[in-house]
Amino acid sequence: MLAALGVLKLATADQMHRLMAPGHRDNKAFRNAALDMARHGLVVSEGSSRDGHKIWHLTPVGLDAAAEVFGRPVGEMGGTARGAARSGAPHAMAVNETVIAITRTPATATHAVPRPQITLTSAAETTGPVPAPPTEPVTDVSGIGWVGSWSTEVPLAAPSSRSGRAGVRADAVLTAPEAGLPVLFVEVDNCTEPPETLEAKFEKYLRYFRLTTKSSVGGEMPL
Repeated sequence: MLAALGVLKLATADQMHRLMAPGHRDNKAFRNAALDMARHGLVVSEGSSRDGHKIWHLTPVGLDAAAEVFGRPVGEMGGTARGAARSGAPHAMAVNETVIAITRTPATATHAVPRPQITLTSAAETTGPVPAPPTEPVTDVSGIGWVGSWSTEVPLAAPSSRSGRAGVRADAVLTAPEAGLPVLFVEVDNCTEPPETLEAKFEKYLRYFRLTTKSSVGGEMPL
């Protein structure tokens, strides 16, 4: 969950369940884990999504912990998204759904862990044999990358540009060279921006892709 929130910034327990471990029967374990992490000051919830799910985000302490999980500098992890959930964060929720849809984490079968106070022997004595948990066939719908392949809210600007003229902030960036995908910039639109704004984003991306930098041998190469 630290990894999921370190990347997505804002997420519901249901979204973290589907991104990280869709083989679990439901998202109860993620809801309980979020409450436990909140008690330890790692996460906080300041609002709910439009479908009624609590939205969680990292605290500064949680951000440090997530950076440790990934082995990334805290400065590369982004902010803690403080206050962003109060309006339901519809755009962040849509970005999360896009990341989940592209990643398509395999639903590896999981098995329930018996509670300590109920042993298999005592259960068998009182109710008969304990049935194995039902498993569903896993369909091969492999996606691209994993949670660590992603970054969100990534500023893309020329290193020497202070004006940001050539820059744009990508909603999400995927790097999955193992899948033949060196980099993918993702923009998610909730139909709230006028066509002129979207057109300007395309122009900024075009300028960004045309930027060059000095190579190690002195020539120029794509940034």
